[in-house]
Amino acid sequence: MSFDKKLKALRIENNMTQEYVASRLNVARSTIAGYETKNRQPSHEKLTSLANLFHVTIDYLLDDTDSIEINSSQGMVFSDIEKDFILKYRRLSAQSKRELQNYIQLLELRDSRNRNA
Repeated sequence: MSFDKKLKALRIENNMTQEYVASRLNVARSTIAGYETKNRQPSHEKLTSLANLFHVTIDYLLDDTDSIEINSSQGMVFSDIEKDFILKYRRLSAQSKRELQNYIQLLELRDSRNRNA
């Protein structure tokens, strides 16, 4: 996905308006609209601010692919739901990733207990 589409998707997923994002970056709303329509490109400083605002890396914002890199020797195939989960996980902050890992451990423990009951 290209930067302009990714930015718009992140903004919508986070229930943010162009006005809100613009105010957080200290730019005009038309600047954000320009980023979302490929008419403008953000400076490095603004790119960093966008990454921080959405809790993603600059690499994520600039990477045109949403591919999930899988070692082919493992022969793993992911469903669309699993791919979506991985992409969303990659956008989480480090703290949210740790919290999600803790939650997954609790779910695994619960499932293990249910299997043994």
